[in-house]
Parts: sequence; structure tokens; C-alpha cells
Amino acid sequence: MLQGVLGTAARTVGTAINIVVMLAVELVATMLVYIYLNLYHLETFGYLVRHSRSVLDVMTGQIEYWLPVKANSAYATLIGELGPKSILLLILGLVTAAVIRGIVHGIWRLLARKGAQPTASPAV
Repeated sequence: MLQGVLGTAARTVGTAINIVVMLAVELVATMLVYIYLNLYHLETFGYLVRHSRSVLDVMTGQIEYWLPVKANSAYATLIGELGPKSILLLILGLVTAAVIRGIVHGIWRLLARKGAQPTASPAV
């Protein structure tokens, strides 16, 4: 019985470590993509920032439509602090995380298919 409890605790700790490591990798990768675009592809970066402004405007419109009473406070606290570059960084983070998790999941499935039989699924 103690072995079952310790095994469960070890898997929980392992999963928590896996999640933190994946988060750190995604954060670093997102910042590298953002910096790379800003330094080496300035026209593309500007294009993405302009489109991020449109995303921010759509978010503002949706908040004003769905929460008209709270729109002023939301603008003063949340939307007023977010600029187009912040939205771009958030979007890049989501896309980068999806790509990294897709790659990890694909590698995991390839290993499982080859017969390496991983013991647990990745935190994808």
C-alpha cells in the first residue's frame, strides 16, 4: 500500500516538474521568436504588430458589447495596459506553445510506435 502511495506521489511530482520545464521552454522559445522577428525581420514584425492592434480592437469591442457596465474599468485596468506589442507577444506565446507541444506529442507517439513504450504521456 505504501508503495502505491509513493508511486502516485512520485508521478505527481514528475508531472509537475514536466509542466514547469515545458513552460520554461515555451517561454524562452517565445521570447527568442519575438526578439528574432524584431531584430532580423522588422517589416514582418511591424506587419504583425499592426494586425495585433486589430486583435486588440476586436477584444475591446467584444468587452464593450458583452460587458457594457464593466467596459470602462476593464479598459482602465486591462486593455489600457496592453498594447499591440503585448498582444503580439501573447499570440506568439500561444502559437509557439502549440508548436512545441505538437512536436513533443509527435515525438512521444513515434517513440511509442517504435516500441520504446514510454511509461507516461507528456504534459501536452
